[in-house]
Amino acid sequence: MKRKAFTLLEIAMAICIITVAVAGIFAVQMISRTSDARGLVAQIQKYDQSIAAFHNKYQALPGDVKNTINQNLSSENTDGDNNGIITNQTMGINRAEGEITNFWLHLSKSKMLDENYDGAENELARFGKTFPISKLGENAGIIVFGVEGESKEKNFYQIGFKFANLDRLFTGNHSIAAKDAFYFDKKIDDGDPKKGRVTSAGGDILNYSANEICVKNGNYNVNITSPFCQLKIALMVK
Repeated sequence: MKRKAFTLLEIAMAICIITVAVAGIFAVQMISRTSDARGLVAQIQKYDQSIAAFHNKYQALPGDVKNTINQNLSSENTDGDNNGIITNQTMGINRAEGEITNFWLHLSKSKMLDENYDGAENELARFGKTFPISKLGENAGIIVFGVEGESKEKNFYQIGFKFANLDRLFTGNHSIAAKDAFYFDKKIDDGDPKKGRVTSAGGDILNYSANEICVKNGNYNVNITSPFCQLKIALMVK
């Protein structure tokens, strides 16, 4: 005669197996996310070192440097104005062009960075080809831009580039989970999304700080697991 029901012991064993499996999956995900966050720390530290080495050699920032053809930083004239602030061709930060795209081109051509970027502009600009892809986030490109007089630090990384067209470049909030943003901020800075070297960013344009989902009551909203954050990181060149 076939059994028509599980015994209490069999049910308990099944629940135990499911619990262990779910816990194992959760643990793997946590390890993976922590590894990704550490990867972003290492990535930004590598860029810091490459940019400092470039500045020491050329006495200017990538993108902002002059005499680019003679210095083998590009095959055509991609000179910046050497004013210490990374902007597009009209001194703004709303388009993927000028010093903003040439920044990564010059850095890669200088061999200070073991990555290759093409300097493509506007609708041809892509993460992975024109801008680096963040080690943390869903296809989130990294842009360096500058703002006159905002603070002691005038230039910043922003993690969140999505795409560009002929009119402007676009960033996206669905780049980094708040827990990962908080982990990175603690490792690089002070863990406060509103002050310090690392701050929360938001919106679909550069240098926009309001992000009410990523940050609640002045802290990273770590209870939200979905990616709703961008990060802005001050560029410090000694």
